[in-house]
Amino acid sequence: MKFGLLPKILLIVKYGYVLLLIYGSLAIIGHTEAFCQKHEGITINGKVSDEKGETLPGVTVKVKGTAVGTTTDADGNYTVKAPKGAMLTFKSIGYLLKEIEVKDQVGINVVLQTDTKTLEELIVVGYGTQKKSDVTGAVASISKERLDNMVRTDVVQLIQGAAAGLNVSTTAAGADPESGAVLLIRGRKSISASNDPLIILDGIPYNGILSDINSNDIESLDILKDASAVAIYGSRASNGVILIQTKQGTKGKAAIKYDFLYGLQNVANFPHLMNGQEYYDFKKGVTNPDDDTEAAITPSELEVYNSGSYNSFTWKDLILRRGNSQQHNLSVSGGAEKTTYNVSMSYLGTKGIVINDQYKRINTRINVTSNIKSWLTLGSSSMAGYINNSGAKPSFIDLFNKSPLAVPFNPDGSVNITPIADDPRKINPIENLLYDDLKRKYSVSSNNYLNVNLPFVKGLSYRLNTGVQYESAEKNWYQGTNTGKSGALKGESETNLGVKYSYTIESIFSYKRDIGKHNIFLTGLLSVEEKENKNSILNGQGFANDFLSYYGITQASKIVPSYNYFKTNLLSQMFRANYAYDNRYLFTFTVRRDGFSGFGANRKYGVFPSVALGWNIANEKFLSGVKETLSTLKLRASYGLSGNQAISPYQTLSQLTEGDYIDGTVPAPGYIPSTLGTAGLGWESTRAFNIGLDFGLFNSRITGDVNVYKNKTNDLLLKRAISAVHGVNSVFQNIGKTINEGIEVSINSRNITKSKFTWDSNINFSFINTEILDLYGDGKNDIANNWFLGEQIKVNYDYRFIGVWQEEDTELAAKYGAKPGYARYEDLNNNGVYDPDDRQLIGSPEPNFTWGLTNNFKYKNFGLSVFMYGKMGTLKANPYKDRNYLIARTYWTPENRNNEFWANSSQANRYLGKGITPSVYDNADFIRIKDITLSYSFAPKLLSTAGLNRLNVFFSGKNLFTITKWGALDPELDAQRAIPLQREYIMGLNLSF
Repeated sequence: MKFGLLPKILLIVKYGYVLLLIYGSLAIIGHTEAFCQKHEGITINGKVSDEKGETLPGVTVKVKGTAVGTTTDADGNYTVKAPKGAMLTFKSIGYLLKEIEVKDQVGINVVLQTDTKTLEELIVVGYGTQKKSDVTGAVASISKERLDNMVRTDVVQLIQGAAAGLNVSTTAAGADPESGAVLLIRGRKSISASNDPLIILDGIPYNGILSDINSNDIESLDILKDASAVAIYGSRASNGVILIQTKQGTKGKAAIKYDFLYGLQNVANFPHLMNGQEYYDFKKGVTNPDDDTEAAITPSELEVYNSGSYNSFTWKDLILRRGNSQQHNLSVSGGAEKTTYNVSMSYLGTKGIVINDQYKRINTRINVTSNIKSWLTLGSSSMAGYINNSGAKPSFIDLFNKSPLAVPFNPDGSVNITPIADDPRKINPIENLLYDDLKRKYSVSSNNYLNVNLPFVKGLSYRLNTGVQYESAEKNWYQGTNTGKSGALKGESETNLGVKYSYTIESIFSYKRDIGKHNIFLTGLLSVEEKENKNSILNGQGFANDFLSYYGITQASKIVPSYNYFKTNLLSQMFRANYAYDNRYLFTFTVRRDGFSGFGANRKYGVFPSVALGWNIANEKFLSGVKETLSTLKLRASYGLSGNQAISPYQTLSQLTEGDYIDGTVPAPGYIPSTLGTAGLGWESTRAFNIGLDFGLFNSRITGDVNVYKNKTNDLLLKRAISAVHGVNSVFQNIGKTINEGIEVSINSRNITKSKFTWDSNINFSFINTEILDLYGDGKNDIANNWFLGEQIKVNYDYRFIGVWQEEDTELAAKYGAKPGYARYEDLNNNGVYDPDDRQLIGSPEPNFTWGLTNNFKYKNFGLSVFMYGKMGTLKANPYKDRNYLIARTYWTPENRNNEFWANSSQANRYLGKGITPSVYDNADFIRIKDITLSYSFAPKLLSTAGLNRLNVFFSGKNLFTITKWGALDPELDAQRAIPLQREYIMGLNLSF
């Protein structure tokens, strides 16, 4: 699948086209400004209320066809300027849009009618949009209010806890938002392959990460979950799809928006590490010194203790600091009759809570749409980004086990690379201050389309989508002769340059017609996509001096180069048919065929069909009498097949690797097999069934949906052991099976809608059960990988800690090789010894129940938003129960016979055998107050005198409280000896004019 010169031609055409559109939009800005200055109009005042006469705050009032507008204050009052003959529009969630022509009146009071058809909003479903009432698949949408009002610096913050079935875990903390976030839609389906969802940005598959996207640019974000919704993306969609649409321009005078926030960060939770005195007492208080090889204080530690200098520092204070972040976002939006534009620029800078942890991101976006003819539309959505997260972070592993009786600095104030003189192997946790570290990334993406409404068939249109993405990343580091690499290595350095490139070309035909009670929407697609990644690495050792840092890597005495490259192609066809009769009976059929170059030679193409049915029960005549009570009731059901490519490039081919051999007594270069080719290797496939119910009660004051699903994934990509006679010990095959079952519930409620006070709520929760059905076809578990039939994919498998051996257990403990005060484990098979058969399943580190709750309150011009979420059903290994962590705690002693923590002895939990140190597993369930935001919107009358349309100030707190029994760093983080979670206090403003 090679396409030769075609992508290069498209690149030239595309960039020339973008430049023309930018030039045209700038001219239009000037024209629009001049037009609006001539037609400033008259000042109009008024009040907006509902049918009951209660005034409505927050109603959007705009001059139609322009960006001029305002919102009503807490008493429903508004002030706006409009020329005579203009049309004013009044819009508010839950109410029908109203338009009033401006004549000679200067006061216009408006009454809005309740909208009982809130499900008529448009939902992005991939390759088009549908009315929500016509959607048959399981699609979750992030609310417009959350998109507009939530204080955030990253897309992940925006979606965490916001949708049922989407589990967003913050697995690592720090300034860099991409450092640790795992997104799972309806759980894990694959055992060894990726479970990441597919991201579609402005209609084109996005190969970057979510944190690269400026969250302020997002207009809509939808999550496709079931087979009917995801099947249009074929062999990549079994893990779900996230659809993101960015903001487009609107006709009228240029509207300028500026958003700013500044935050202060500190540590949310950190354990009390031993100080010098506590460490001295800890060493002196060893219970069994004869058995403890680590009991003695070293001479250098004793010297520091006797001098009293240990009181001058703590490792925690040397590494942790107060962090801060700031974000600026500036956008200009507007347009004329035929061309609209939206241009944005943003900057995010974060100084993390640990030394050398920093992150800077600059984004620019230009979106332009031109209606060249009534039947021809051109559009472009282009983004450029720069990220810099240079800086070597400290070693947190060393922070937790480093003696406080150390010397962190030399007499001249420089970092001491041997803080414990008699143990030079233990590095200084702040040695990272001596490293040179560069991490920068540049990215460009441009999506462009041409849409033609074909005149010869009514309802028939053609759309050409093109997308190009390019990313260049450099990661260079140098650890010189003044660091721990100063010995025989004489310094070490590495330079790493990676380049990613991809393009997508899609031809889409659509036919959309309403014929009486029949609604038809047909879509056909032909798509081609190519990805290319290359990575060049140089590792150097042995430097004469540190002057040139990593720039002098070519002067190293030993240089080891390496190079990685892959290229893949995807050729696809898709057909989708949507049919609705009388807005009651709905039908969707989708089939996609994908050909992927990474599949085996005998299995290049896969077909992925789905079917879905829907019934708008509330539109039946027999329910017409309860329309106000039961405004929406829709039953949905879907079944289909989707895939997970799961295969690395060239994985299906036989490969060789370098392997020297001895020719007599002389080593000679040669090659040995590394991978055995598998011509039949293909995609993992998921057969998914979903049944759902959408509901709306009391004129849609309460809306929501319930989904019950079952996903069965076959042909898992697993390594199977084979005879070494083939030259390799294992081969990849499509052999395993898993199953996911779950329930999802989402409820939105307008609890109180008074003139001066409103209260809205959103709650979502989901329960999921995942099991491994089969691994290698022999009905056996894979204990080495902790994979067990009938259990979750990720489980804890270990000896179970059941307390501490007490003095009355001395005789029994001795049979197990233990002493009083040692950790006690369950003898599962009761054979009188601890052996591998005593290991057992101890829960899972992943939750089976997740939920999120958002409450929004408004009183006059004040707003308060409270967002909390939680996860249940998790058990994790708590490393803080390990004695190697120098955390102040109460140990077992004959006088303090507790069962929580064993005696102060290095052998107390290591006596089961060489290299065996069982973990203690604790409950990691939690409830977190993730975000509380208080805001104030200034009254329109006050703003109009300053020429502003909107001014909103806010104060927000993040990660304020966590309710949990977890006893380590944080229940959500994977690593408990890493950068801790930060608590953040943010203030900022939003203004537009």
